[in-house]
Amino acid sequence: AELVSEVMSSQEFQDRDGKAAPLAARLANLLPGLARKKRNTSGYNASPSGINWIEATDHFVCRSAHDMTLSRFTDFEHDNQVEETLRALSHQTTAHLAWRFRQWYKSPKLLAAIAAPLLREMSDQLMTAITLGVRERHPFTIYSCHDVTLLAILYGVGADFLAGDQRAGWRFWPAYASTLIFELVQIKESNAPDSYVVRILLNGKPVKSKDRLYQYWDGESRYVGRGPHSMLFAHDFEDIVSQLEEDFTRQAKAEGTETERDMSNWTG
Repeated sequence: AELVSEVMSSQEFQDRDGKAAPLAARLANLLPGLARKKRNTSGYNASPSGINWIEATDHFVCRSAHDMTLSRFTDFEHDNQVEETLRALSHQTTAHLAWRFRQWYKSPKLLAAIAAPLLREMSDQLMTAITLGVRERHPFTIYSCHDVTLLAILYGVGADFLAGDQRAGWRFWPAYASTLIFELVQIKESNAPDSYVVRILLNGKPVKSKDRLYQYWDGESRYVGRGPHSMLFAHDFEDIVSQLEEDFTRQAKAEGTETERDMSNWTG
C-alpha cells in the first residue's frame, strides 16, 4: 500500500529497521518458516532481514496465551536452551513490531485510513442512541478485528498510555483475545450535550484520550475528555473522529493523491 511505503521510505525508519536484522536472523534460524519469501509490492523491503514481523510476534503471543512452550511444534521442541533463547527473543520481537506500527500510526493519513471508518461507524451509532427513547431498542454491536486494527483504534482515540516516545507505552502490543469496549453512559437525566459520556475500556481497564495533535508523541499532550474523570463527552468522541477524517482529507489534498484505503499488502 502506498501509505505504508511513504512511512517506510524515511531514512530514520530504514536505519532503525535495518538494525533489527541480527534479531531477525536469529529468529529465522530457530523458526525457519519466518524466512519464506513473499511478494512485496510496497516499493520497499518490508523487512531487511526477510521475515514477517507480525508472524514472528504471533508465534510468541499465541503460544504464551495458550500456556505452551515457545519451542512447541518446532524442530527444537525439547531443547531447553532453545526455549530460553526464544523467551529472550520474545520481548525484543514484540517491541520491534510495536515500534514499526507506531511509526506508521504517526502518519495522520495512514492512521485515519485504518481507524477512521470504524470509529465513524461507532460514533454514528452512539450519537443515534442518545436520541432513542427508553422503550426503543438500543444498539449493541460486536466487532472482531486483528490486533493491528485494535492498536490503530487506540492510537486513533489518543490512548493516554501510548503517549510519549520516551515512555514504556510505545512497546505496547494488544494481548491475545483483547477486548476494547466503547460504552455510552448517561450521567444526567437530560439530553443535553454533557449528559452522556463515552467510557472506553481495554480488557476491563479505563482508557483516557489525549490530544494527538499537540505534543502527543512527546508525552506532554492534555486530556481531551471534559467529562468526569477526564472521560469523553459524546461530542468529544465525535470531535476526535471528525478530526481523524479531516486529517486524511487535508493531507490527501495537499499531496494531490487519491483517497487510498487498500491495506491488503500490509504485512508488518
